[in-house]
Amino acid sequence: MDQNAELLMEIYKNSELERAVLGRLIRRCEDASFRNLMADHFTVYHTIMQEAHDALNTHGILAQEYGPFEKKPIFSSIALHLRIDKTSSHMAEMLVRGNVTGLIDITKALREAEDAEEAVLQLGERLKNAHLKHMEQMLAFV
Repeated sequence: MDQNAELLMEIYKNSELERAVLGRLIRRCEDASFRNLMADHFTVYHTIMQEAHDALNTHGILAQEYGPFEKKPIFSSIALHLRIDKTSSHMAEMLVRGNVTGLIDITKALREAEDAEEAVLQLGERLKNAHLKHMEQMLAFV
């Protein structure tokens, strides 16, 4: 796979996982203002995911999500954490930790794909900036 395809796949998987986690937390959140913020973040990740999906199709590559065996530990951990504490503060903390992981992954992928097309690099930078912005917004709830 070339650098464009590798970076697009990372963007797709990274944003898809963030979107999936947010979707689960939105359903469990009782704080309307925090739920609205998570919904805004969900929309951003969904848009980036869709753009990466379309770009992968343009390159003739089928987008691949994380498989159920990769997601199950994450979703199990979320369920356990929410049984212990369903507050917005705790959800925000969980999301910040997840965003750090996503930020690290996309930063590495951008560094490794320095020769990728400019449009692909820009999409990766948008995802990176979304992680940074969302972490900052979430910290207000911690």
